[in-house]
Amino acid sequence: MSNQLKRIITGIIGIPVLIFIFYYGGIFFFIFSLLVTSLALWELFSMFEKKSFYPLKISGIVLSSVLQLIFYFYFREVFVLLILIFLILISAEVFRKEKVNPLNPVIVLFGLVYITIPFILLGSMSEYSKLNPVIYIFVLIWTCDSAAYFGGKYTGRHKLSSISPNKTIEGSVIGFLFTLIVSIVIHLIFPSDLNLRDAIVIGILVGVFSQIGDLFESLIKRYFGVKDSSGIIPGHGGVLDRFDSVIFVAPLVFIYFKYFS
Repeated sequence: MSNQLKRIITGIIGIPVLIFIFYYGGIFFFIFSLLVTSLALWELFSMFEKKSFYPLKISGIVLSSVLQLIFYFYFREVFVLLILIFLILISAEVFRKEKVNPLNPVIVLFGLVYITIPFILLGSMSEYSKLNPVIYIFVLIWTCDSAAYFGGKYTGRHKLSSISPNKTIEGSVIGFLFTLIVSIVIHLIFPSDLNLRDAIVIGILVGVFSQIGDLFESLIKRYFGVKDSSGIIPGHGGVLDRFDSVIFVAPLVFIYFKYFS
């Protein structure tokens, strides 16, 4: 079976499941977030092992889950929790008997900030938006990704970045424009739930930073010399490969919804 066919089959099965989870939210999204962040953190920490760093993978994933549980059910001072978690990680590292490295706790903290916090913020956006913000953001990300891919494939001439040689400036611009257009169309369909200014700003944020998120994850993989973060999703690589864009976009859209919308 070709890789392209695997991608199509996975998309046919996966997209309806994701839409169901995003539409109903609540406990469904919470469980989804726990699963995705745990797998993505495992992939990230496993890549660091290729450079002889050994973050406490299980401990990091458990702390990520605890962080989400506390935030979901009770305490919302996430940065206070991060400080406490960092102190716990340092303490655990001090008492390790092998593979001790002062950077190991920093790597785990980086994973929590890079992966876990964006998903916490993503799940919190419904408080600040009448429109289902998760479906809205993912539709824009999928639009940007698809438009950039096909735009680059058929019109691409100039390389966008040395990090990812297959990405082109033409594809990136086309992805950005289509994302902005689709965001405005969503405003036209749901004018009472999404005003024009919000549609334009969020379209710009997603159109730019979903691509930067993709490039940053490519930078991580290139540093560790791997093609995919893992092979857990047929035809798509790893969990981190599939959610690299939303990781970058979610905090920015959350900040906009909460403070500027």
